[in-house]
Amino acid sequence: MSKDRVQIDGVWYVKEDVIEQKPIKLEPTHFEGYVVENDDFSFESIRIFRDEETLYSGIDIKCTDKRGGKGNWEEEMWDNNKWMLGVLENNPDSWKGLPDMGGDNIQFLQAFLQYLKDKGWL
Repeated sequence: MSKDRVQIDGVWYVKEDVIEQKPIKLEPTHFEGYVVENDDFSFESIRIFRDEETLYSGIDIKCTDKRGGKGNWEEEMWDNNKWMLGVLENNPDSWKGLPDMGGDNIQFLQAFLQYLKDKGWL
């Protein structure tokens, strides 16, 4: 029987000083964001920090289509800020890249893009 283990109420435990502690190297990404959603879609925008004070110039938006019901949501990532501005400005070429979402949801997206533009994100 090993002295490095102990049994308590039928469960075996290993002494803490015996468990090998491997160093864990974390490199977390610092970001800030905004999220809006309605019954059909969720739009989550983020800006990533290059270092503690400097942001990268562009933003990303995660578009979640919730119309398939919980468990069947579809997600897309958008990172082309010129395309986002084109959607905001009703550019027909930019609209080609949108998922089929209907007029009300496009207006909802455009309102969010306008909000981001007003905040200086776009």
